[in-house]
Amino acid sequence: MSQLIEYNENNHSDYEWFDGFAVIRFYADWCAPCLQNFPVFEQCAQQMSAQHDNIKFGKVNVDQSPILTLRYNVYGLPSTLMFYQGQIIKRIAGVKTLHELQTLIEQAMQAYPADD
Repeated sequence: MSQLIEYNENNHSDYEWFDGFAVIRFYADWCAPCLQNFPVFEQCAQQMSAQHDNIKFGKVNVDQSPILTLRYNVYGLPSTLMFYQGQIIKRIAGVKTLHELQTLIEQAMQAYPADD
C-alpha cells in the first residue's frame, strides 16, 4: 500500500521519474478547504493504492515549495495533479468528494496504457 509522501523541491524527481501514475495534491496549511478535504484525499490514496500497483500518492506544500508550484502553474488550492511517466495528464481543481476524485483518477488511468 502506498504511503502519502511529502514532496518538495529536493525529492520531486521521485514522482516525476516514476514509471506509472502519480497523484500529487498541492495544498497550504492556511487553506481551510485543503485541510477540510485532506482526509478524503488520504482515503482515496489508501483505497486506490490497494487496487493498483502502478500508482503513488503525495502532497506538496506550496509555501515550502514555491518553485514546484510555479513550475506546474498551480494557482488555486487545493489542486491535484496527476502524472503519468513524468507528464501531467490531469489537473483536478478544488475540493472533490471521494467518489468524484476516484472517478477522475480512474478515467485518466484508462486513457493511458499501463501494466497493472
